[in-house]
Amino acid sequence: MPRHARIQSPTGYYHIMMRGNNRESIFSRDDQKRLFYECLKEYGEDHSVDIVAYCLMDNHVHIVVKANTLNLANAIKCINTKYAMNFNRQRDRVGHVFQDRYKSQAILDDKYLLQVIRYVHNNPVKAKMVKSFKDYSWSSYNEYIDENFIVGDQQKEFVLGYFSRSIEQFEEFHKKKDNLEYLEVKEDIVKERMEAAQDIISEFFTKKGLIEAKQVKQNFLYLEELIQNLLEKSKLTHRQIASLLSISNNVVHSVSLQKIDKE
Repeated sequence: MPRHARIQSPTGYYHIMMRGNNRESIFSRDDQKRLFYECLKEYGEDHSVDIVAYCLMDNHVHIVVKANTLNLANAIKCINTKYAMNFNRQRDRVGHVFQDRYKSQAILDDKYLLQVIRYVHNNPVKAKMVKSFKDYSWSSYNEYIDENFIVGDQQKEFVLGYFSRSIEQFEEFHKKKDNLEYLEVKEDIVKERMEAAQDIISEFFTKKGLIEAKQVKQNFLYLEELIQNLLEKSKLTHRQIASLLSISNNVVHSVSLQKIDKE
């Protein structure tokens, strides 16, 4: 299949994600993370790529950068080549380390830039690796709090400027819940949508004073209202909602059609 042209960012900012081939763990050890960290710093500087944020997970990495697309592509190529050579040599293996080419998303405005940075820093929390973004050693969060090594000085000043250089405001911003979807691993998107739907169901049960699922199934008005909530607030398909509530697809489809008729 032909490759699609990458979308040019009018701001120059991009969210980059790379993952291990066949979903393999490629950053499971600290020395592996350290090597990638060093490659990121070295080739970012060599190719005039400003690092704004990063987070190294076990089988993928998120990076936020400011760069032109040619410099970015060259930097990523050098990073991947050097890291893959070292990784394969350590494992006495050959073949691809990273899956396909890197994924990129253009960041169109400053508001979204801040939201992406927050998402990147909260990756380990979502994965339940740590309780707080402050506790993870392999993200750029603490470079904003203390001395920065990879994050560029100008980028750090620019980002913290939105919080009046207040570390407290920066930290509070990171604690805010965010239901937007970013550049993610496909399986993680599905998982997060299901978790968000479970929150909607829990809120509904609390509001109605319900305890058991059968109380909803025995009262069609409750069931209809819950389905409507999930249709409006979650990003699940009809089939996923039906599976989650253990009901038929036809029931969800019927409620959806009623909603359209009312509009």
